Amino acid sequence: MIEIEFSIYLASKKNWVHLVKNVHLPVVPRVGEFVKFNNRIVGDYFSWTVNQVTYRESGVIEVTTELLDNTNNRMYSFEEQDEFLEYYHSYLNEGWVSPHGIKANKQYQR
Repeated sequence: MIEIEFSIYLASKKNWVHLVKNVHLPVVPRVGEFVKFNNRIVGDYFSWTVNQVTYRESGVIEVTTELLDNTNNRMYSFEEQDEFLEYYHSYLNEGWVSPHGIKANKQYQR
């Protein structure tokens, strides 16, 4: 198994958050492929699209995904702030870390 540092993003119209977790997989996913992560609270309904794979000189492999459910590049995942927070807390319960905390979503244009 290969240890990979994954970065995922969640956003509401009001806020966004970057989450990071080291995950073991049998192969490194390629750009354009999809990954699903375990989530006992909200399930693994969503798949995350890989948009960047970085191989560091130190040996660390980093995989970044697109913003979850960014339909038509609207720049948010959830209509309701409560749903955003539910998903955020559910991923924290699964061992994801929020290195920078929740930030204001300045990308969403009303």
